Amino acid sequence: MTVIQARDRLADTVVMTLPTFRLHPGEPLGHGLKRLGVDAIDEAIRVFYDGDVPFGEAVHIARKSTKKVRSLLRLVRFEVGEQVYRFENQWMRDTSRLLSAVRTSAVLVNGAQDIRDMYGPLLAEGTFDEVLGRLVVNRDRIEERVMEDPEIIPRVVSNLERARGRYLSWSADPEARPVYGIGLRNDYRAIGPGVNAMHARGRREMVSAYRAPGPESLHRWRKRVRYLERQLEILTPLWPEVMIGMAMTLDRISELLGQDHDLAELLQALADRPDLCPNPLERALMTALAEQRRSDLQTASRILGRRMYAESPSAFTARLGAYWKAMELARTTELVSLPA
Repeated sequence: MTVIQARDRLADTVVMTLPTFRLHPGEPLGHGLKRLGVDAIDEAIRVFYDGDVPFGEAVHIARKSTKKVRSLLRLVRFEVGEQVYRFENQWMRDTSRLLSAVRTSAVLVNGAQDIRDMYGPLLAEGTFDEVLGRLVVNRDRIEERVMEDPEIIPRVVSNLERARGRYLSWSADPEARPVYGIGLRNDYRAIGPGVNAMHARGRREMVSAYRAPGPESLHRWRKRVRYLERQLEILTPLWPEVMIGMAMTLDRISELLGQDHDLAELLQALADRPDLCPNPLERALMTALAEQRRSDLQTASRILGRRMYAESPSAFTARLGAYWKAMELARTTELVSLPA
């Protein structure tokens, strides 16, 4: 295979895996980020009206959508100002928390299923069937309670619709900023500080997590990993092959840390509620296997994390800034070369 063939094959692969939450090539920042924010909120609202989407899945999609918006807000935090950022970020955070009980009940099932899938061939037939069954019943009861609550879902949808109205009112014209207080420059300086802050925070959280490992410190790191991943997806046009590659690495780190957090919550639930696994031998076995699995997950995430955060935040931000300049130069050159 020639170098050109290899390049073309890579390009074909990238086209097939382009993230949906991204700017379009040549799209001005103001218009693009406003579009992405509204689209993410629309996605979160829509799933609660779609009768074909199971309720648990609808909650999962809605929570993911609110995190997309919060990633976007962090990207432009220093451009829109601290007051706007804090208000909108807290609004999305508090809205998502209304659904946290559903998310936690699903996490417990996922954690137990992960243990059985991982160690099933080494276990006697039927091991952990009872605990899985009890966790599924617990999840279904919580989902039913939230679905039937006359306030929770209507409040979630109302919060999202109100946020959508505010985002639609944002001016995408950077020259309107002195008047409206909102306006995004079509310039890397509008997002560079946000990228820098997120990379730096993720790097610090990674170091803290491995100096004093625990469910909370690892989870804090995971949140920063996920935010940076979404930001790189947004910025895909800078250099698709590179941006998608980094986003995929961050996605894998987030997946590993997410599985670790699921298992940590499962262990806490089993300690708080032994009735979820009444057989003490099975409970002890699941605890031991979950601890071993967590150790493996943390080791893998640490290896990938050290690679992803090898650059200093300033070097990482400058590199993306160079990609921005190259993208703008290529676009300008292409426009100039077009026939009259």
